[in-house]
Amino acid sequence: IPKFISSLKTRPVVSAYTATATKEVVEEIKELIGLRVPVVSIIGFDRPNLFYQVVKVSNKFSYLINYLKNNFKGESGIIYCATRKTVESLVEKLSTQGFSVVAYHGGMTADMRQKNQDDFIFNRTQIIVATNAFGMGIDKPDVRFVVHYNMPQNMESYYQEAGRAGRDGQPSDCILMYSPSDIVKQKLLIQSSCL
Repeated sequence: IPKFISSLKTRPVVSAYTATATKEVVEEIKELIGLRVPVVSIIGFDRPNLFYQVVKVSNKFSYLINYLKNNFKGESGIIYCATRKTVESLVEKLSTQGFSVVAYHGGMTADMRQKNQDDFIFNRTQIIVATNAFGMGIDKPDVRFVVHYNMPQNMESYYQEAGRAGRDGQPSDCILMYSPSDIVKQKLLIQSSCL
């Protein structure tokens, strides 16, 4: 983008927008895009229609099944998992329980990811279980719940992912399922990505 802007005879007014960026990311955006004396407007993260909850349970799957059967039945939702393996396993288990569910992760073919994403966006399937590979540029307004089956890598990821719930202003849940083993899993994922 900066090269394109620089190639123009007259520099146009340039704007950048983001829904859930941290201060560090805002600074990075300003630098990468080459904004000149930008006006920064931060409205805040508070969205009164979102209900945030952290739950520590001994059996995540049982909790999830109970939640899905008793809340927002038939509505759209996203379940984020830390690994592809967890995504695949959870999709299989939810399918056997009769839920309309598809997977989304970086190990799938681009065509399959696109098909599953479209099925979710156009309400042909109720739930998408995904790694953090899913969601950038997704603006599905009627997502009633975002469940983090595993702890996300950082707060910025959490804000981005949880922020996909309730964009239509209707009540929606953002549930983080906590387990001490998630901390170990995230440390291992971070270490393996640094190799």
